[in-house]
Amino acid sequence: MKKLITTLCLSALATAGFAQGLINGGNGGTTLFRTNSVATGGAAGTATIAGTGGNFYYALFVNASTVTTVDSSLQGLAAAGWSDTSYRGTNSALAGRVASGQTSANNWAFNTYESFFVVGWTKAEGDDWATVSAKLIGATFDGTKWTGPLLTPGGFIGRSTIQAGQPGGGSPALPVFLLFGSSGSGQGTPITTPTDMFIVAAVPEPSTFALIGLGSAALLIFRRRK
Repeated sequence: MKKLITTLCLSALATAGFAQGLINGGNGGTTLFRTNSVATGGAAGTATIAGTGGNFYYALFVNASTVTTVDSSLQGLAAAGWSDTSYRGTNSALAGRVASGQTSANNWAFNTYESFFVVGWTKAEGDDWATVSAKLIGATFDGTKWTGPLLTPGGFIGRSTIQAGQPGGGSPALPVFLLFGSSGSGQGTPITTPTDMFIVAAVPEPSTFALIGLGSAALLIFRRRK
């Protein structure tokens, strides 16, 4: 009996592992990752390693196909139903490109049509998503820059648009699903536009806030006297 139970458990585990959908996270020239530091006086352009503190890393998240939004600060993803697929990409030698071939995606089974997006960040913020997500606690994104007490100024973080698709695999087997590419795929809608990663700005010191407060008060007094 014990042998039978053990065999059934192992079979279930093997089936679960095989059920992971197949994806390819490599992108092309029309879906490049870019860095944007305009908010701090910098520039926007194709993501290059120089000046960003090291490599870029990428993670893939999935959710029910009915979910088409995500918290702009990338916090509370699990509570909103987003699952980390454990897919990890990194930059290639070409600017803005993701070095990734065919791989499987945890929590995204074949024959399952789901929403997905890709998050990108620089090594300055961490080598893995667990580190980055911990540093995002208390962080905010205003649409042009990130600020947060735990983030590293000078780094970059950003996410792609939210798309939907069905990974490869199954029987009969579907082709490997390309996360980036042309629209109109029979398995869904890949990411078709460039993805901006925005600068992490320094959080002002308490003394800076005090000076700003004093300046505002002095200006108010001056105006009242006039």
